[in-house]
Amino acid sequence: MEHNGIQFNLIAGTLTANGKEIELTKTELKIMYYLFKHTGEIVPRIDLVEYLWDNEIHIDDNTLSVNMNRLRKKLEDIGLHDFIHTKKGLGYLLCLKTI
Repeated sequence: MEHNGIQFNLIAGTLTANGKEIELTKTELKIMYYLFKHTGEIVPRIDLVEYLWDNEIHIDDNTLSVNMNRLRKKLEDIGLHDFIHTKKGLGYLLCLKTI
């Protein structure tokens, strides 16, 4: 999958940008897959939680925030600042342009 020159390889578990590649954890892969699959759409947090953890009772909203923060840090390491936008009160959206 590709979005604005960013290559997402689900099989290899990697994301490549600016000539740099990062390896993603299982949860990070699922987050990126869901966001890439819904490019151009705001993905509600609850939809992402249900997709990731299939309504597991012990999962709280903070678990998603922790995983998003870790993923964003990895994205920043390869020069993708603000690749995932937070739409306050709505959810997440992949940015339309990369710098």
